[in-house]
Amino acid sequence: MKRGTLVPLVLLVLPLVACLAACRSNPTTEPRDPPDTPASPQANAVPAPLAVAPTASASAASSLDAGPPAQPLRPDQPMTADSLPTRDSSGYTMAATLHAELPPLPRGPEYAAAAVETARKKTEPRLTLDLGSSRLRMSIASHGFVLPMGTELRARVDRYGHVVLTPDGASYRIASPGALHALLGERRFDVAPLSPADVNGTGEGARRLGYRTRKVDVVNRAAHATFEIARVADAGDSGILVCRALLDMMNAPPSTPLCSLDEVPMFAELRWTTRGALVFTATTIVRRLDLSATALLMPPPTATFVTSPLPGQGSEILLTGPELHALRTGEHPPEGRPALTLFNSSDVLQFAWLDGIPIAWVAPGGRVEIPALAKGRGSVEWRTYLGDVVDPARPVTLPGLSEPGGTDASVP
Repeated sequence: MKRGTLVPLVLLVLPLVACLAACRSNPTTEPRDPPDTPASPQANAVPAPLAVAPTASASAASSLDAGPPAQPLRPDQPMTADSLPTRDSSGYTMAATLHAELPPLPRGPEYAAAAVETARKKTEPRLTLDLGSSRLRMSIASHGFVLPMGTELRARVDRYGHVVLTPDGASYRIASPGALHALLGERRFDVAPLSPADVNGTGEGARRLGYRTRKVDVVNRAAHATFEIARVADAGDSGILVCRALLDMMNAPPSTPLCSLDEVPMFAELRWTTRGALVFTATTIVRRLDLSATALLMPPPTATFVTSPLPGQGSEILLTGPELHALRTGEHPPEGRPALTLFNSSDVLQFAWLDGIPIAWVAPGGRVEIPALAKGRGSVEWRTYLGDVVDPARPVTLPGLSEPGGTDASVP
């Protein structure tokens, strides 16, 4: 370009620049709305609740982006003291059930319907989950588990595995990745081999607790699972921790790309490749601004690390004498004489269900005597808590004896 042509161009551009500067600095200019907050990488990865299952890079995008990857916990080593981010004082509290497929309730004049319904409700396996932005506290909230009511499982986003806190808060143990299946099923901390899982989005799920969900299938050697996952504002990484716990129950790696930032599973069905299924269902979810920071610490600052097995129990009766007495009408055996003797002759811990109600769990080789049941006929079904071992229901005459896989007999 010739030098002479630059002058007219400069003369044309200078007024335009001056005008733009004056408009930007003019105090009388009408104020504009602030720009929208830039979308996070997660929002770009999963733009809508009905998006397909997140990729590995999407699910990994969380508060860990600026730090090292999560490390697995070791059962033989205590954890260092925890320092909780202040943002974890807000979050959500969720109530949920976690149970195997339920047998039908009995019908007939010898059953007291109200008492049967009360017993089923008391023994329903219920959980309370406190969801901080980077922490999870999952509490046993009923008598329907092999773990005592009040037991807590705590998790944090920068660790794989769980801290298991006793109901009195005095001691904790480490459940390494792959241990939840044995812990919930048999009160043991045995670690099962982790099996890689395939994750595939399958479209829209049911609307749950007012949230739209996306459906995801997760398949590995242990189970074929279906998840329904909702986007919950400001849930942070807590839903990722719930997903990790459910994946642990099916022996899938905790790094499996399932939940993303601000996503929470509302429903999951883990259908075992052997038989049966375990079902997780959220029943309520409430926003909280007053979560206790201490209650989310992992490990708890006042608890002592131990490596011993859980305090021994060979069995537990899940209902009280009056509750058992109220289940059935009719004549009762003399006081002090058992109405039903349960003997677990198998090599796994099992629950005994009498007429559709779980009345006790019994460890392998254990025996327990059930009082207060009315005389008559009924049926006993033996099954594991996880529902992966189920013995066919067999008739029993009360007073009587029952064992899994054996011939039930009456006691004269």
